[in-house]
Amino acid sequence: MILEELLGPRVRTKSGLTSVALNPKEKLIKDIDDQITLISGDNPPMKYLKKKGKICKNKDGSPKMRKIKSWFSKENQFKPTPSGVTFFQGENNCFDIGENSKLEILNNFKMEVLKGSYDLEINKWHSLCKRRNEEITKHRNNVNG
Repeated sequence: MILEELLGPRVRTKSGLTSVALNPKEKLIKDIDDQITLISGDNPPMKYLKKKGKICKNKDGSPKMRKIKSWFSKENQFKPTPSGVTFFQGENNCFDIGENSKLEILNNFKMEVLKGSYDLEINKWHSLCKRRNEEITKHRNNVNG
């Protein structure tokens, strides 16, 4: 019996390229939500553990995972770095949080992003992310090609 008779017609392969791309504001909101989940401690978002650009593996061959990096430093500062790129540029690129709640800061940041208060910063941050990703792609192509 051929597969088409058993499974039906063939379909397009599912891949990251066929997933819906988020616009910069949606990506930032998702990253803020991930930070809120990380702070709450319930099932924190995870990333692959990499060394020299390669994913580290466990003895059984499965990839090693780590928690995402917090935007809050040990020095009690808030420095958002969605997609690994600092959101607030320049010398003054973070806030001292003092006695404020981390969850309150993240929720306030999210509300202001949704209202459009940081649209200029989002566009600048997105262009920096794009430039960084193009450089990574160029480097990979030079190494592999």
